[in-house]
Amino acid sequence: MDDNLTNNSNDSSQINEKNILRVIFLNILISIFIIMCYFYLSEFFGSISTPFVKNVDFPLFIFFSFPLFVFTLFSILAGKFHGFIAGLIGEFLYQLAYYDVIYIHWCFIVAIWGFACGIFKYKPMKYQKLKNLGFTMVILFVSSLITIFLMRFVYQSSINHCIEFLIQSLLTVIFLIPLVLFFYDKALATEERHFYQLLFTHHPISQSDHTFYFKFGRTYVYFCTRCSGIMMGGIIAYFLTHLFESIYNVEVSPEIAIILCIIFPIPGLIDWGAQRMLVRKATTETRLMTGFIIGSALHLLSFTQKYTIFMIFIVILYFSIFGILLYFGSKKEMRLLEQEEQTTPSTS
Repeated sequence: MDDNLTNNSNDSSQINEKNILRVIFLNILISIFIIMCYFYLSEFFGSISTPFVKNVDFPLFIFFSFPLFVFTLFSILAGKFHGFIAGLIGEFLYQLAYYDVIYIHWCFIVAIWGFACGIFKYKPMKYQKLKNLGFTMVILFVSSLITIFLMRFVYQSSINHCIEFLIQSLLTVIFLIPLVLFFYDKALATEERHFYQLLFTHHPISQSDHTFYFKFGRTYVYFCTRCSGIMMGGIIAYFLTHLFESIYNVEVSPEIAIILCIIFPIPGLIDWGAQRMLVRKATTETRLMTGFIIGSALHLLSFTQKYTIFMIFIVILYFSIFGILLYFGSKKEMRLLEQEEQTTPSTS
């Protein structure tokens, strides 16, 4: 009896630990995703601060700000802390890359805007109620007033800039964001749905522990865990190298890229190979992490064109190791199945 209780407590502690790791990973991923979106949109349209610190004249089309719209929407969906962190870091990175001077007060203005907008955080079916749509409009309007107060009385912005920001927020977020949240909620949260397709998961439902899901409203979309790590690693590596080039105007060294491309796939091969050879079972965390660094290596391949022939040899070598592990792992698995069939007593 005591042993059963001990085993149950150990299992529950492992589950709680996995849930904690998933929460930490997802929160970091969400913040990075918002930062990336803010940075790339700001490259095309200018950041939230650009019209004010660059003293750009306000033609009618500038009053609608795509970075402000997307950042506000993501802050509400993700929450106040994500909004604050992503706003602070995203604005700072953009200024570091494209401004001659860092306007640190605007970094905090954007961060406080994200925090204030994220206070009334999204929950499934929340925006099917008209009163919640109204609350969102009020919170966005109050956030605009707080931002104007900071601009005018704390950072000494001109009254014209304050009026321009108020008009921008009215046209960009105060009325439009609640409408978008209503349709988002209607489309993705009306009922609980699970999209589990072999095209994305590569594993049948019996091997669902090999998958990782993203939740949108009450809609769950499942992906292969290692492939998810590869995609995220490639995307984030692309962002970091692009950020490095934008800030320092220097490309990644081909020699450094080669070294990383050789080292990074090794943990993934070990983790996958050990699982394939039935030595140990990979976990969600190891699949994500090894997939992440493999994705980073795949992106870094684009910097090794100077050594194309050598890198082709390295890629062929790794795929050969992959094929060998796949072959011997399949043979070992078949041998174990045959042994189980021989040891299982036949029934009449």
